[in-house]
Amino acid sequence: MATTLSLLSPTSLSSLRRHNAAPTRIHLRNTPSKFSIKAFSAPVLTQDDLKKLAADKAVEYVKSGMVLGLGTGSTAAFVVDKIGALIKSGGLTDIVGVPTSKRTQEQAASLGIPLSTLDAHPHLDLAIDGADEVDPNLDLVKGRGGALLREKMVEAASDKFVVVVDDSKLVSGLGGSGLAMPVEVVQFCWNYIW
Repeated sequence: MATTLSLLSPTSLSSLRRHNAAPTRIHLRNTPSKFSIKAFSAPVLTQDDLKKLAADKAVEYVKSGMVLGLGTGSTAAFVVDKIGALIKSGGLTDIVGVPTSKRTQEQAASLGIPLSTLDAHPHLDLAIDGADEVDPNLDLVKGRGGALLREKMVEAASDKFVVVVDDSKLVSGLGGSGLAMPVEVVQFCWNYIW
């Protein structure tokens, strides 16, 4: 929606400054004059728009022939979508994805991304995933999406790990969002730990 703004000339501004008095009202014209401009508001980006932009940037690290860790969550889903589109268009070839959750596995398979497991590919070139929180030291909270163990295993097996977040995930300190902190409980050697 356009709004018409009238520009004030230096002469009209000087009359507002008399005796250093602040103006009580400034009237904007609703009809264009020869000194008018139209201002258009910039489109507002939604959180999903920001996630897509961040995902597009992260996928720039992906090269043909890579074995990739495919993350879980709403932001990682945009990464998987972008990789699927690039494979379909021929922009990426010989990609193998190792998903960090059943949900990501189903999404990637539906997009034609060749999939494997960490057992078959214990060394990954790159993993891309989201995070629940990121502090100024780049410490992360991950796992609120329920895939903490698989995410951790895939990301530990990767040469590089790219974290994709929008500004809503930035916090001054971990736990700063006020949401629950994920805790991993596994049966393996639990007696040894306690």
